[in-house]
Amino acid sequence: MALSLPECESIVGELNRALVGGFIQKIHQPRPLTLTLDVRSPGQTCSLLVCVEPRFARLHLTSQKFENPPAPPPFCAFLRSHLEGGRIVEISQEPKDRIVSITIIKTEQVSVLVIALTGNQANVHVLNKGRLVLQSLRESRVKIGEHYTPPQLRPRPPEPVPSLTMASRIPQDKTVVHQREQIGEPLPEASTQGKEGFGQWYPVSAELEARYGEEEQEVGKDTILEHQLAQVRKALKHAKRKIQALQEDFKKVERFRDYTRYGELLKSHLHEIKRGQESIAIVDYYDPALPTLTLPLDPSKDAVWNMEDYFRKYHKYIGAQEHLQPRVDQAQQEVARLEAKLAQLENGIADPDFLPTTRKATGPPVSPGTRASKGRPAPAQGYRTYTSADGLSILVGKTAKDNDHLTLKVANPDDLWLHARGTPGSHVVVRLEKGATVPPETLKDAATLTLWFSDFRKSGKGEVIYTLRKFVKKGKGFKPGSVTVEREKSLWIELKEDRLKRLKGETTSFR
Repeated sequence: MALSLPECESIVGELNRALVGGFIQKIHQPRPLTLTLDVRSPGQTCSLLVCVEPRFARLHLTSQKFENPPAPPPFCAFLRSHLEGGRIVEISQEPKDRIVSITIIKTEQVSVLVIALTGNQANVHVLNKGRLVLQSLRESRVKIGEHYTPPQLRPRPPEPVPSLTMASRIPQDKTVVHQREQIGEPLPEASTQGKEGFGQWYPVSAELEARYGEEEQEVGKDTILEHQLAQVRKALKHAKRKIQALQEDFKKVERFRDYTRYGELLKSHLHEIKRGQESIAIVDYYDPALPTLTLPLDPSKDAVWNMEDYFRKYHKYIGAQEHLQPRVDQAQQEVARLEAKLAQLENGIADPDFLPTTRKATGPPVSPGTRASKGRPAPAQGYRTYTSADGLSILVGKTAKDNDHLTLKVANPDDLWLHARGTPGSHVVVRLEKGATVPPETLKDAATLTLWFSDFRKSGKGEVIYTLRKFVKKGKGFKPGSVTVEREKSLWIELKEDRLKRLKGETTSFR
């Protein structure tokens, strides 16, 4: 909860003792609604925390060190230009309200920092000497350039005295201090060093910092738990859909189980098949009952093509047995893992190390009071990643420089490399084991992506060349993305909507 009125009165007294007469050395904005002001007084440096997050609105000294963004946000930059180097001459509180004003003088210019710790309306305003609003941290009913007046108080029951023990820790004359001789009294430098010294000299701030730190940690845990629940449910739904799609693929190729037998039967009747013929009746010599089978034919193709087509479809069935079944088994294991994890999360047990494997993991939002991780964010990949019907990875470059990096740095010598012939487009790489042959469906998938990310996309068809990566060379002085290719083969490909959708993850189909 936000700072109460009695707590606000106590902290204003402590701030008067610690900060009045001090100079503002540095201003930071570690979080969107949190500010810190480093104030130097004779013999000591204090850090003032100003938080206007509605649930945790508060004002107190802090011993915590925050990780700050590399560049100051606009409001922080404004404060630095107007207040850094200024001297704090007064800290006051609106009567019976949680609004604190800090008056600062910098090169004869007077500014007032108004900190409203009023729940959902909590805000920080910068005023000039005439009480005109120069800038606000959050959008407010008081616009920039208007005269600032505190909101009218509504009648409300007296707030209960907080359960904190701060009043008993501080002598009465130091709870709310306004005597000038006490305000200017320097404190030993050691008093601000370490948690023990901080709590001794600033007990109100120390107790508020401890209490709000615990509350923020609890909220952070709840946020992480909710995020993980949503993440796991989404991943579980995706894994179940994947199993369903793979099982549908099995059904589609199941009808090709006997096609090798049909191909062998056609082989012995090739002389009987004429172009334009739509079917042929053949005695099935592999069946002891010797039934007569009627096999459909493509009338636009010759006898050899029709025979080979039956063998091709049988190999699809074999490929499905080899590649689809392991994927089904893997997806079922993932479903079991996610269901167990979901049960754990629903019982309120969060796992900070948990990351679903079905989606690219994204870290949970940083909870209030948690430091941001150090270091720069990892650079974005210069290529897109897809998965072929056979479960192989297909990498597609984004820009000309990314094409060079993908081909020359990322790809292995025995990976398959593809490009649209005679037109600008992305370099495409299929990950292969050394000595492995690319499966026919994967080749079509990769060629489809090559066509899609080239100037052939508009026409929907074109020629794609492919070779092993080790036969692709970069000549001296070549422009980014330009290479020489040896031992290439070519494939004529047309864009198929269902294949593209499967590769993009919009749907799953087996062709």
